[in-house]
Amino acid sequence: MKLRIVEKDYTDDSLRVTIDSANRIWSAYENGKCIGSYGGLYVILFGISKPAQGRGIGTRLLKKIIKWSRKHSYTFIYLLTEYDNDKAIRLYEKAGFQKDFRQSFLDEELPGYGDGVVPLILFV
Repeated sequence: MKLRIVEKDYTDDSLRVTIDSANRIWSAYENGKCIGSYGGLYVILFGISKPAQGRGIGTRLLKKIIKWSRKHSYTFIYLLTEYDNDKAIRLYEKAGFQKDFRQSFLDEELPGYGDGVVPLILFV
């Protein structure tokens, strides 16, 4: 079976690998709150299946993530998307994410990325 998420085909196995990779992210917690990585929330995989796009589901989900992040005192939300995924980039920018950002305290802290992706950040 293949699942299409945001212009990319995932087989069951490749999607499982992507999701499982999130289990390999380590962060420090104290009293139930993240104290590592300057309190940033990294979104590993965010997408709405192609048939469900255009119905506001992604917007509502992103708003819930932002609200949850504020409630839990995260300082920023960081994510990557493919450079040619104009729909996703518009969604993120509409929610307040920035493509071109430079924060010296984050330069070494943010995960690296390869060619073909755009890093976006929202300070919450």
